[in-house]
Amino acid sequence: MKQESTIRVVLFDLGNVLVDLGDVSEMHRMLNTEGEESDVWLKWLSSPTVAAFDSGKISFDKFAKDLLAEVGSNIDKDVFKASFKAWPRGLFDGALELVAAVKPEYHRAILSNTNAAHWPRLMDEMALAGKFHSYYASHQVGFVKPDAAIYYHVIESLKVSPDQILFIDDNQVNIDTACALGMKAHRVKGIEQARQVLEQYKVLSS
Repeated sequence: MKQESTIRVVLFDLGNVLVDLGDVSEMHRMLNTEGEESDVWLKWLSSPTVAAFDSGKISFDKFAKDLLAEVGSNIDKDVFKASFKAWPRGLFDGALELVAAVKPEYHRAILSNTNAAHWPRLMDEMALAGKFHSYYASHQVGFVKPDAAIYYHVIESLKVSPDQILFIDDNQVNIDTACALGMKAHRVKGIEQARQVLEQYKVLSS
């Protein structure tokens, strides 16, 4: 399929795209749930407590207290907070190299559902700070994916049309909203799948 050369922005999700979130069993334990990985993620994305924390409306302490109550877990709150903070394992091998390989004429940006507990680790410990032109972190902009509001925020902030944005994310519900708004959006998991999409659109340096 011939790709139009209208892309101006390459927009990355973080978790399970550039950042290794580890085994789904950790989420099962924290959410007191069972099932397929996609089901667990849907439960996570539909949680009002997660949405409140990821949109910056509640503190880390209140998030821990409320989420444990929401899912009926008896894990100690401080144990949960330590486990949650450590949850993202680190960048996938080759993540920074992939970002750096995006041709300089494209605007590199992050659009991630994240929070005040994880953001400092992502920026400092994982060295994502300074690697992108724009950062759209849900807890800082006040909206969360898959709500259309966060996508509109990105579009208006970057002053581009939706079809000039190439977006990669690991959750289908997030891709669905992006596509509905006119973005070129693809579901990927991990560096190799991300690379394949970016190569398909010819946005990487050879």
